[in-house]
Amino acid sequence: MAETRRFSQSEMKVFTGCKRRWWLSEYRRLVPLGYDPTGALRSGTRVHTALEAFYTPGEDPFTTLAEAQCADWEAYALNCAERGEDPDASVAEQFNKDCQLEKIMLEGYGEWIAESGEDAGLETIAVEEIVTVSGSAFAPELVAKYYAFDVVGKLDMRVRRESDGARKFVDHKTAASLTMALPTLQMNVQMKHYRWLESMTTPEGEQADGALYNVLKKVKRTKAAKPPFFARYEVNHNQEEINNYEKHMKRIIAQILELEAELAVTPIEEQPHVAYPTPDDSCSWKCQFYQLCGAFDDGSRAEDMIRDQFVTRDPLARYAEGDKPDAT
Repeated sequence: MAETRRFSQSEMKVFTGCKRRWWLSEYRRLVPLGYDPTGALRSGTRVHTALEAFYTPGEDPFTTLAEAQCADWEAYALNCAERGEDPDASVAEQFNKDCQLEKIMLEGYGEWIAESGEDAGLETIAVEEIVTVSGSAFAPELVAKYYAFDVVGKLDMRVRRESDGARKFVDHKTAASLTMALPTLQMNVQMKHYRWLESMTTPEGEQADGALYNVLKKVKRTKAAKPPFFARYEVNHNQEEINNYEKHMKRIIAQILELEAELAVTPIEEQPHVAYPTPDDSCSWKCQFYQLCGAFDDGSRAEDMIRDQFVTRDPLARYAEGDKPDAT
């Protein structure tokens, strides 16, 4: 039996941003052959993992951080060995700088929490829970037209505030500025996705109504650095926002299913033009297919580049275990 198609919020975000990037990463399931343990994405992921441990009883966040750092370096070293190369000295230097900053940020966050009392009266309910909702529960017309699918999400930490009983999601972000993301936090689709998943799977009195965002500034907190270095913002969503999010999500899923149906009958050489690109100034630093993308349009041997520089993987592997019972 074929595996049920699963949609994550991250896939929908990629699709709405650039169909060609979606085609390469989600439809063809490609990732670069090389593994780079440096950079904002990998560093932010390691800090996020350590902060999950910070709020998990019995776990040491510094041990968790060290293990995540070791795992990333070992993955890079193994990748180098498979290519018959030695680890690059410049990569090693940057990786050590990243690791040092991560530890400083984690230490500072612990000090800030202890001094500010931000966590006082917050009871942790759950950490990293995977939730699955059947497509037939909210879009039976799409299931009937195409095939069965699920919508999945890994809910970040959830807490209950003792003062008013409010339940919140907690999300951790590392950023160059504490206020950079503030203007658009209310529009953040990730938290709306979490809220929607809960509305479909959790009794009404047990649902979160918003999120607490912890923002950690990416700075070593030297004498020259100016505080504050940490902040927490609360953003709430009403039911009308969640209802409208469902409408938007259904439309995106319908568009993906329609494009997949077209790709299924399109020759491989024409598929990159059916799933056309939407380039902008962020492509060079945000998209792992930046160098490959133009090869589809300038006559270069793009498929040879794919065979030489990319491998396939399951983009939804992180949702493979621990599913909460489906909403049907």
